[in-house]
Amino acid sequence: MHEQLKVLPDAMYYIYNKFPNRPFLKYRNEEKVYTPITFAEYTHKVEALSASLDSIGVKKGDKVAIISDNNYKWLITDMAILTLGAADVPRGSDSTDVELEYILDHSDAEYCFIETIALAERVIPILTKINRYKTAILMFGNTDEIKADKGNLTILNWDKMQEEGVPLYEQNKAKFEQIRASLTEDDLATLIYTSGTTGMPKGVMLLHKNLMHQVRSLPDIMPCHEKDRWLSVLPIWHVFERAVEYCVLVTGSCMGYSKPSPRNLLPDINEIKPSFMISVPRIWEAVYSGVMAQVKKGPAAALKIFNFFLNIALMYNKQKRIICFRNPQFTRRKMPLLIPIYLKALLFFLLLWIPNALGQLIVFSKIRGKIGGKLKAPISGGGALPEYIDNFFSAIGINILEGYGLTETSPVISVRHIYHPMSKSVGKPYRDIDVYIGDNNFRRHHNQHRKGTLYVKGDLVMAGYYKDPERTAEVLRDGWFNTGDLARLSLNGYIQLMGRAKDTIVLVGGENIEPGPIEERLCESELINQVMVVGQDKKTLGAIIVPAQSALETFAKQNNIQYNEYKELMTNDKVIAEITDIIKHKINKHNGFRAYETVPFFFLLDEPFVVGKELTASLKMKRNVIAKKYAEQIEALYK
Repeated sequence: MHEQLKVLPDAMYYIYNKFPNRPFLKYRNEEKVYTPITFAEYTHKVEALSASLDSIGVKKGDKVAIISDNNYKWLITDMAILTLGAADVPRGSDSTDVELEYILDHSDAEYCFIETIALAERVIPILTKINRYKTAILMFGNTDEIKADKGNLTILNWDKMQEEGVPLYEQNKAKFEQIRASLTEDDLATLIYTSGTTGMPKGVMLLHKNLMHQVRSLPDIMPCHEKDRWLSVLPIWHVFERAVEYCVLVTGSCMGYSKPSPRNLLPDINEIKPSFMISVPRIWEAVYSGVMAQVKKGPAAALKIFNFFLNIALMYNKQKRIICFRNPQFTRRKMPLLIPIYLKALLFFLLLWIPNALGQLIVFSKIRGKIGGKLKAPISGGGALPEYIDNFFSAIGINILEGYGLTETSPVISVRHIYHPMSKSVGKPYRDIDVYIGDNNFRRHHNQHRKGTLYVKGDLVMAGYYKDPERTAEVLRDGWFNTGDLARLSLNGYIQLMGRAKDTIVLVGGENIEPGPIEERLCESELINQVMVVGQDKKTLGAIIVPAQSALETFAKQNNIQYNEYKELMTNDKVIAEITDIIKHKINKHNGFRAYETVPFFFLLDEPFVVGKELTASLKMKRNVIAKKYAEQIEALYK
């Protein structure tokens, strides 16, 4: 069905002809009430806006910047640009001015959409400095309220352009149909700049065929249909969210918009009641922390009941994974050795079935109800899902499908299957994707089941980095893309991620350490919010730790610690002793860590890492930025 769709506007017209009157986008209007836009209304808005863009000079091959966070106008703007054969250059409001100036200049864009007046005050001075920009379009607000010096820049209003474009499209309908007919799958669709965890971002060139690969394939592994509802919380300029929204479009589903904050997210989840939701691990970590904090505030008896049923659910789920063959295998084992393990798991599974069902009914159903009650499967990407988070939500009946991909792969390479979720993996590569495990120089390992660099090939792989042939050649060879991620393949082809090659810490003794598992284990503690392990070229590891403020303040109160300002707790002896004790109990040989993976040194920060500074938009740590910012404190650890 979707094989006939070659470019992204094809997807819009396909669903327009199939479900013109079904709601596609839902957004909160000025009265904060969710308002629907049907597929027909969406298509007509796209057509009108594209006609207005054509009237101001946007043509095939041009680049148009969109500086905006997720909102319903974004996808209309995006498709209007694409129907003209132009490409968009998206970025979010959390980018620094330095990043924005680099992207707006390096991309060669000449037009720019800006979401809000506040954002326009930042962006317009950058546009006037570059000089090449002709027009900026304000998506929300009155252009007269912008105080920034506009120079020779023309500022237009999105709503007015969309309105004025209605007759323009009708008058020139044949022209626009001809432009669409001229589009090919090898045309540039978007220029997305990477989040920049290491240095300035790179411009990833994604063609229509790259994104259409996702549109044709993702619905097979995330089965959704026209009755399903989605909730958008990630930055829409991020390729993961964007690719999924194209899939929502082509399947006739409905997309509601929210923000990734408790104040917005929980009420919106309860109102939209999504079937699916795209998220990053940090969101589920926050939900987990919120659930545990709420339980601990209740009566002691309720806490005991919760912990009792949680332990049962965790044990039940562990046995279920064994008997359903949902644990990835990397070495072959003889059947006679497996039979006793399987029978033992089956026995415990049957014994735990009734108490687990009881716990799901009287305890965990309430938690599921608070996050909409209709979630078939939230999809998590943009970083590794901590194992304890994965186990917790799976145990309480929320099956998080962990996915994997990169901007350079449009992005999704694999996702756990909704009906057979393999634990400790990110699923199998889906159709028309080839992968292998090798060294850092494109050489394939003889044993694909041991750790190495993951390589991928297929129509999902980018065309290259914009105006950067050298860096393109470093990661692309004969169609194979070096992901830079360490992984291994199970016997039946599931991908298990094992760290990021560039994140690997090499101690002075030559020991190679992946910091991710250590950081994830430490973050299991309710007292710890964020961790970055350090130690490159040192004798031992160290860590930068950001405590969870509310939990730490509760700890201080319980232990009669006197302080005037929160930051005083960062050097309090009792706090240091408690964190030290947590590290010793979490990072040791009994939990699978080697002697040189212990963390004897650390210091505490009273301010968390934030997006736009120490974190990317997908909440990954900018390790080089953090290491540079706290270089003196890191060196002091080892003196």
